[in-house]
Amino acid sequence: MKALLIKLLALLGFVEAGSLVQEGQPAYNFNLLNEEGKPVQLSQYRGKWVVLYFYPKADTPGCTAQGKEYSRLYDKFLSNNAVVFGVSTDDVPTIKRFKEKYNFRHSLLSDPKGEVAKAYGVKLFFGMCSRDTVLINPEGKVEKIYRGVDPKGDPNQVLSYITSKAKNY
Repeated sequence: MKALLIKLLALLGFVEAGSLVQEGQPAYNFNLLNEEGKPVQLSQYRGKWVVLYFYPKADTPGCTAQGKEYSRLYDKFLSNNAVVFGVSTDDVPTIKRFKEKYNFRHSLLSDPKGEVAKAYGVKLFFGMCSRDTVLINPEGKVEKIYRGVDPKGDPNQVLSYITSKAKNY
């Protein structure tokens, strides 16, 4: 039913689908601003696992729950050589307020035109990202793509995967 609704919205022009990056392909080397307005490039994190969790809108219940869980698990991600970024189409002042309000320990990135989201195949609904997570391995390749994730379960699922694979890198 969800897939049918997305197709219908796409036909009506309300949804933009990105060009899907396949698992195993080189990751799209983005350059986005973080909550402090400082540029963040993927290439800065070569040799680390990079978690990009795309969320629809700052300070909404699901996005807040997902951000809090990633923040709670932050030390475990770090100990497994991983960095975490939340990505949305919200502007820099909005993501700054969101991070400060909930004291997130990880960085948030602003993708105002959804260019990075589209590069990773994340769908845009009325200008907001679908809830997808992209995991990039230390070699700079897309290791895993999780579509339509559960906001509370996603951080644990991603951490579990990284933990199981970390010894291979």
